Amino acid sequence: MKHLLLTTIVAVLLVGCAVEERSAESTPAKAEVESQATNAPAVTVEPPVVKAEEPPPPRYEGPAPTVSIHEAAAQGNTGIVRQHLAIRPEGYVNTRTPSDWAPLHFAYAQGRSEMIRFLLDNGADYEAKNKLGQAPADIPLLKRNLKDSQFALVELYTSESCSSCPPAERLTAEIRRMALAKRLNIFCVSFHVDYFDGGSWSDGFSDGRFSARQRAYEHKRFSGMYYTPQMIVNGKYQTLGHNRANAFNAINRSLKLPAKVAVSVRQVKKEDGTIAVNACTLGEVEHAALCVALVEHGIKRRITGGENKGRVLSMDNVVLEFNCVELAGPTGHEFTFKLKFAPGEKGRNLGAVAFVQRTDNLDVLGAQATRIQLQSVEESNKEPSHNFQ
Repeated sequence: MKHLLLTTIVAVLLVGCAVEERSAESTPAKAEVESQATNAPAVTVEPPVVKAEEPPPPRYEGPAPTVSIHEAAAQGNTGIVRQHLAIRPEGYVNTRTPSDWAPLHFAYAQGRSEMIRFLLDNGADYEAKNKLGQAPADIPLLKRNLKDSQFALVELYTSESCSSCPPAERLTAEIRRMALAKRLNIFCVSFHVDYFDGGSWSDGFSDGRFSARQRAYEHKRFSGMYYTPQMIVNGKYQTLGHNRANAFNAINRSLKLPAKVAVSVRQVKKEDGTIAVNACTLGEVEHAALCVALVEHGIKRRITGGENKGRVLSMDNVVLEFNCVELAGPTGHEFTFKLKFAPGEKGRNLGAVAFVQRTDNLDVLGAQATRIQLQSVEESNKEPSHNFQ
């Protein structure tokens, strides 16, 4: 019995030694296999006791894209764009050319609606600006305005205090409605001057800058006194603001000539509720400025002073804010305006008129307009609309 017990102990020890020897040999064998694996040959080995995590499958398996993402976007080829996005780093959907065109610029330029939607769904920046300050949606606006370039910018210099001004304001309101109905590029802006203000009453929309602008016309373009109501068309023709025949004659003469500069203007959505537009130009802009007027239509006010005291006046095209930037070449610029609105106010009829004007002789070289939608903070976070007027 004692002999059997000793034999059993020896057998157990021998088995234990054998197990330890095999375990000791496994480490160099594993190292050799790993070394071979890094050199790319396929080796058949016993699977390890603990399996490593398998890497995620590649997002795309297939041939490399044959054209750039920008060319594919211009062609409307979503398959190739999808390949680029699968193998490129995150954010590649907004990669730029040397002139800062993103794929979305090319899609808009070629009118690829399905590609536009695909790029936006995959994180494309709707307001990405190229070196000319153009966002993607500005490209088709400029192309359209190059083809349909005849225009007339009608400026009325007026005052709530002037008894001769209401007929002129009714005429410009009629001109605006006619232009909308016939789809003509006629844009009206009414600048309220401040030289009638005085005492305890002043025009609610008057601004010294508007009076200075009118005087600049008299100094650089026309001879004689400045007055209200004065109408100026394209910076070239001036007439008494309520002279219907002269007004339409100046407008018709202007509409026979093509614009020298294409202009686009488009509302930019802002989270803080401010009004912003992006205005762009294309063409020769030497000695010129890009101007934007924020206007309001359908205003009714009871006048408490001046020659119109006691009357309720209806006014369109009233300039609320006005800004200009000098141009060094074709470019775009974002204009922002801060207005006070009542909470939830959406009933105001607002628009923006953009135009390019020479700074020496005050000729207006091109113009365009857009409607302005009032937005709450919640609305400004929604996906942008792609229909612009």
